[in-house]
Amino acid sequence: MKKFVISVARSTWLVTLLLILVACEEPIDPEPPNTNPPDQIVSVGQAKQMFDAYSNRRVPIIKRYERTVVDSTQEFYPTRFGEYDYETVKNYMAFIESEAALANVKIGGLRLYLTNYPNASTFEDGTPVKFPRQNSFVLVPTTEVDGEQQGFITRTTADGGRTVVLIKDWLQEQFTPQDQQNNEDDAPRQIGALQTGGYAGSIKPQLLFINPVTGIASPVAAGDDISLILNEINLTPPPPDQDTDFDD
Repeated sequence: MKKFVISVARSTWLVTLLLILVACEEPIDPEPPNTNPPDQIVSVGQAKQMFDAYSNRRVPIIKRYERTVVDSTQEFYPTRFGEYDYETVKNYMAFIESEAALANVKIGGLRLYLTNYPNASTFEDGTPVKFPRQNSFVLVPTTEVDGEQQGFITRTTADGGRTVVLIKDWLQEQFTPQDQQNNEDDAPRQIGALQTGGYAGSIKPQLLFINPVTGIASPVAAGDDISLILNEINLTPPPPDQDTDFDD
């Protein structure tokens, strides 16, 4: 009888312990569905109408130009769409949000600029051109400066932080005489409501930059620019096989 009482007591203690452990676990609520689509959503019919308008009003013009002005020896197939895999988009969003936080600014928008790959094998900086002559686009994050949204990149600082460099000002820097540029780099520049500037000194401290897409770490120096512009899009399917979602 004594052994039976001890056994029951032990069993009761174990059951009580399990109940306590279960009660301590926080319930996992499923994430509620997003029932508020953005106002910019369009219907399939509207998208199809816009796609067809581009097919009828732009594609023939592009073909005619490429055939008569650039190269008449081969057929040209204009770009119809490009795509990123979903993980790349998520990594890009996390990357630019991180850079903006380091620079202490808020991303206000994403601008989509229509572009065209040059008719060359490489860009001016030596980077290979993936799709010569083909249309593409780039994404540029913006932040508010002097009451308006402006595209920007970031620049590393000596302490591992970031400053904001507006794209307009970066382009202007490229045409500034070197001696004037050196004088400007001695002190931070004021750009609108944001302060930017390079690292003053002949030796730049080395920092570690981790590419958010590839995960590869590479050294960067204070004063180096970090581009936030996304391209390297996959023009899929490559010409001439251009079967799209909106084809009849």
